[in-house]
Amino acid sequence: MKKLAILLIGVSMVLMSCKKDNDRPEIPNFPSGNEWTVEQILDTLANGTFQFDKEWHKNATVKGYVIADETGGNIYRTFYLRGEDGKCIAVYRKGSSDGGSEDFNVKTGDYIGYSLYGSIISEYSKLPQIQVQEYDPNKLIVIYKRGCYDKVQPIETTIEDINAGNHLCDLVKLKNVQFDDSELGKTYADGTSNTNRSLVSCDGDAIIVRTSGYANFAADTLPEGRGTLASIVSVYNTTWQLLVRNTTDVNLTGNRCGQGGEVMDIPYNQSFASSFGTYVTKSVIGDQEWHIDHSAATMSGYVSGKAYYENEDWLISSPVDLTAVEKVVVKVNYGAKYFNNINNDVTFWVSDNYEFDSLPETATWTQIPAEIENNNYQFEDIELVMPETFVGKIVNVAVKYTSTDSAAGTIEIKSILVREGEPTPQPQNIFSETFGSGQGDFTIYNVDVPAGLTYIWKFDSQYSCMKASAFSGSALQSDSWLISPEIDLDGFASAILTFEHAYKYGANPQSEMSLWISTDYEPGTAPSPESWTPVTIPNYPTGQNWNFYESGAIDLAAYLGQTVRIAFRYNSTTAGAPTWEVKNVLIKE
Repeated sequence: MKKLAILLIGVSMVLMSCKKDNDRPEIPNFPSGNEWTVEQILDTLANGTFQFDKEWHKNATVKGYVIADETGGNIYRTFYLRGEDGKCIAVYRKGSSDGGSEDFNVKTGDYIGYSLYGSIISEYSKLPQIQVQEYDPNKLIVIYKRGCYDKVQPIETTIEDINAGNHLCDLVKLKNVQFDDSELGKTYADGTSNTNRSLVSCDGDAIIVRTSGYANFAADTLPEGRGTLASIVSVYNTTWQLLVRNTTDVNLTGNRCGQGGEVMDIPYNQSFASSFGTYVTKSVIGDQEWHIDHSAATMSGYVSGKAYYENEDWLISSPVDLTAVEKVVVKVNYGAKYFNNINNDVTFWVSDNYEFDSLPETATWTQIPAEIENNNYQFEDIELVMPETFVGKIVNVAVKYTSTDSAAGTIEIKSILVREGEPTPQPQNIFSETFGSGQGDFTIYNVDVPAGLTYIWKFDSQYSCMKASAFSGSALQSDSWLISPEIDLDGFASAILTFEHAYKYGANPQSEMSLWISTDYEPGTAPSPESWTPVTIPNYPTGQNWNFYESGAIDLAAYLGQTVRIAFRYNSTTAGAPTWEVKNVLIKE
């Protein structure tokens, strides 16, 4: 093997806060003349795996700062590099079974140059990485400075932002997070196994914290409080996860989110995806109570298979500070069904003398005007204007639910936001179908139904959705389309499609569960590639549970002025036949 010629040119003294590396001599003759940014390296992945040729690319290098090393035991055969351009990537070395043995001689805070000589740029289950091909990886590294800690500070972000695909391979910091109630009392890892623990925010978002059983803190008990956590953002296929470097990055010592009672600044947003967070519930009449179900705060006076019951139940916020604002809006994302008079049974209130966690009758409450129109389980937002007499004060807001022994609806609230400003102008609904009571005007065309099955798509009354499956003892090959009626997009300035879906047991969700659109489909005929165009679904469920996930916004601007049909195509094989559930299809201007 031709040895790498190494040429070191003069390097500027880049950071006064960085310390000269005295631990090892500078490598002479480090290559120059073909410097890459991390972003350029990541761009090569657009065309698949790429290897730097030892002759053509012998001078290729990249510079950056080490933001995580192997010393905590949780990051194995890898360090993470934040390039001078702010982009990040993993650098992975061979193990002994692959012919390598040397550990990386880099530490967090090092400013380094890395020779890309012979390296492979690839994705491991969607994680971008530089694969070092040298037996001794350190012969490709020069450490210019140590202790550049101001360059390796974590980026403050949110779980929602990470789950949206941002900050991959970077060092981040999350605030107001805690380990889920179900994880309390457990250790970071079980024995020597890699273990996932659920971390949640006070807004109700969740993400996995993954810990190696060989981490030096694997046997430590998880902290039980709320606070901040710094970590590396990683991914395994479609599952986003966090890698803690060491326990000094974990500061979870405050009161847990669910305790509430603290004065909240606006915007004050509370999601009810996994808990009531900073809200408290109070049952005044009846045995039924607010509870978390289907990722929402849920209340009903109906008990399945039995009867209706009289209830009065409150969902009450922590105090929120409105002293520095002039106009306030309360935005509620909700779904409802089975109400005879929803605006009498679901009402919104505000108080400036409520003592948190006391019964509601101990305070004076004023109703916030609201006009609820949705009674079909389609989740949507309603914005309420805070009465002027409460603006400039510290207040609590509340949702009050009532039912009788002859009528009881069900309300589900996903989130409540208190913000400054005016109500947002509401877009017009162009088309909607909840599948709450059947398949509506959608039709089903079965291209391929396997022997032994009589249907693929069917209405599921238990979960108020359309469900498709071709599993009968084993995965079977099938092709079935759920096709909408005509949807007229003429006269609208924009059109955005959304829906909710859940699935499990899929092998390749993007090919097995897809969305299509047509402008010239003839009803009753077999769908053909000439008549239908595939449309990208931005968000798929995790496939690990039956939770419904938002599809994300799908822009139909290319079809404005036309009449279209959309179709949900279920296409299974003997390698994978998932169960796919779809509901709440909506096209808005």
